[in-house]
Amino acid sequence: MKTDETTRPEPEIPDEQDPAVRPHEARSANDANAAQGEAPRHKKQKAPKAVARTDQAAVKLDPTRDIEVTVIVPIQTGDGRVREIVEAVGSELERLGRNWECILVFDGVRGPAWVEAQRLASERPARILPIAFQQPAGESTCLTAAFERARGSIIVTSPQYVQIDPFELTRMLALIDGGADFVAPWRHPRIDPYLNRVQSALFNWVMRRIIHSPFHDLNCYFRVFRRVVLEEVAIYGDQYRFLPAIAARQGFKVVEVKVRHLKEWGGSGFFGFAVYARRFLDIIGVVFLSKFTLKPLRFFGTLGGVFALIGALVCLSLFVSKMLQEESAGPLLGPIFMLGALLFVLGVQIIGFGLVGEIIIYTQARNLREYRIERIWESGPKQHDDDSDRSTADPKDQEPRV
Repeated sequence: MKTDETTRPEPEIPDEQDPAVRPHEARSANDANAAQGEAPRHKKQKAPKAVARTDQAAVKLDPTRDIEVTVIVPIQTGDGRVREIVEAVGSELERLGRNWECILVFDGVRGPAWVEAQRLASERPARILPIAFQQPAGESTCLTAAFERARGSIIVTSPQYVQIDPFELTRMLALIDGGADFVAPWRHPRIDPYLNRVQSALFNWVMRRIIHSPFHDLNCYFRVFRRVVLEEVAIYGDQYRFLPAIAARQGFKVVEVKVRHLKEWGGSGFFGFAVYARRFLDIIGVVFLSKFTLKPLRFFGTLGGVFALIGALVCLSLFVSKMLQEESAGPLLGPIFMLGALLFVLGVQIIGFGLVGEIIIYTQARNLREYRIERIWESGPKQHDDDSDRSTADPKDQEPRV
């Protein structure tokens, strides 16, 4: 039997089925009831559990289907805080009314963290999925392996400890819902040692100058992005560190947001020359991938041209000096002349590599795309470039000429 909805009193919502009520809304409702002489509702409700997701929070989330967020955590040491990160991120997602799962990828390590992950998987078999590699493969491989088994449309990556305040997920997910494809964090203010902050700031400054990326903290892995990002951006090696810059170069909408820094693991002090050498090679790779992927001849042609020019100048200078001096000046084909000839031949070969790359790009041009269409705005009748059809032309253009 239908009832008048305008006169029907609002039903009392139990605590476990109303996690989407905001605290200020609950207080205002109780104050209004008290003013009317009624007993305030929700006496036993201490704190709401979610915000702004009334359509999903009112229904008990089923972990076996309708997964919205997949949390990926690479574990690279045996003492990773597995339960701590799962409970912190999971409780925040449940408060927001998001159905979630967590994939723990052990990068060739075991120890107490693996035992704790198995215990979590037995407690929540539909939400926790541990994966173990036989040998270390790197964070990029961990992310790829987890992505192949992820069911969520939104991916959240996190270190093996609570580095960032989980409450920041509220803002980061709101940016994703607002249209962003990738939300990159910026730890501000940072709490790690001063020397680490200086080295990190210098690295990010170099990246901003070389590849023109606006990001200030590429070393923070607490990120939120859409599934389509990993579907269109291939990462390998240490490219996981530069994922925000690569995604922005690929045409995705990347937003940087300041987050609260809680904890920092790892060593402190000078990182060492080996680390700096690897980072330098990584920067060269990112520059090549971001600028010369579809234009290899520009990179190889410039590099090969420099070598060829140096070699040609060395050989030409020796030849001119030999012609102007007497025969007693020495043989022409000396070690310096051979070095110049070697540089010239090397430059020609490098230019040839660029030509081969251009041929490959030409044959695969139909399958390559370095842009993304965000929206197509169509209004009114479609215009056709047909000279014989003048029905849609401007009436002024159809006036007879004098």
